[in-house]
Amino acid sequence: MYEKFWGQFLAEQTEADPTFQFEPDGATTPDVSQRDRRGLTGFRAFLKDRGLQYDKYLGGGADGRVYRVFDGETGRAMAVKFINTQRTSLETARREVRNYSFVKENRDSFEEYAKYLPVVYKTEMAGVPTEGQTMDGTLIVNGVIYMEELELLPSEVARSLFAAGSPSDKSKAARVKRDRRLLKNPAMVSSLLNIAWSHLFDPSYFSFEAQVAAENKILERFFRGDFEEPSWQLIPWVKKNLSKQAIELLALFINVSYEKMLENPEDANGDYAVKMYEEAIKSDLMKSFIKAYKKPLVTGAVGRELRQGSALKGFDTYFAREKDVEEEFPEIVGVRTAMKKFAGRDFKPFDVHSDNVMMRPGTNDIVIVDLGRFNL
Repeated sequence: MYEKFWGQFLAEQTEADPTFQFEPDGATTPDVSQRDRRGLTGFRAFLKDRGLQYDKYLGGGADGRVYRVFDGETGRAMAVKFINTQRTSLETARREVRNYSFVKENRDSFEEYAKYLPVVYKTEMAGVPTEGQTMDGTLIVNGVIYMEELELLPSEVARSLFAAGSPSDKSKAARVKRDRRLLKNPAMVSSLLNIAWSHLFDPSYFSFEAQVAAENKILERFFRGDFEEPSWQLIPWVKKNLSKQAIELLALFINVSYEKMLENPEDANGDYAVKMYEEAIKSDLMKSFIKAYKKPLVTGAVGRELRQGSALKGFDTYFAREKDVEEEFPEIVGVRTAMKKFAGRDFKPFDVHSDNVMMRPGTNDIVIVDLGRFNL
């Protein structure tokens, strides 16, 4: 049943744009004979020295850059990641090499969960020529990872599972699809409300009685379709980035929360303070709701404590809602289970997000491609 659901879910994403931002290489590749006469430089010289032929730049992040190459003997395509110690640090490069080496040596021992890890062919710390230098020139130490070539996971799938906050049309499209399932479930709406209240800058003016009363009324009105038009600042931003359902819930969240604060003050003078700071309180409510709404479905770390406001902390780890989230989004079950298995082997996932998950060609396998920040 899961495979059927996941296949159907992916099929809906056929028009999605790539998750990674591909960048042009900036210059056409010269004729091989011309390159041989003048000599290759930079990382291209390094690749040639390893018997590899550069094809194109695939993408990169804070810690490294990834290129598509061909093996000169077999013609096999692969991805090569360079972690330049001058751009990051020697410690970062060594950590990446260590983590990918661990996967190379232990991947098969993860059995059915190995599919969530890339196939690693080789890792090394090596001297790579700086731009304009040959292999006989100035070399900079790099961590170098050689691994299988993977396909982009459809953008809306990746963004639905691992990230919901970036301000773009692609992210909003993902949120709209996510919210159709997330916001039809009373348990999940309750969780969203409570996450939002937990993010209030100053919760002292919001008594426990006010929160209980507000939650009951918001749920009742939201699922009855009893909405009201919001009328606060930042609405243009909200309309651009939140789904229609989320905007309706946001309006109820602010208005009802404020109403119940007045009815259930924290102390005898509490209603005066609530009235005095109405604009600031409503602004705080809006910001706290947006923080909660941006949470991914899948927490991007396992095996280590995350601070309450961490962007990696997802709906699945708040208020014991794991079962609710997995029932509503069965496509997350496999990757969440795999991440727990990795953590059980002291290979603790960290910083898993939409830009570092891909898909194995010819399959529906989600593959976590950036292992550099895993804790081993």
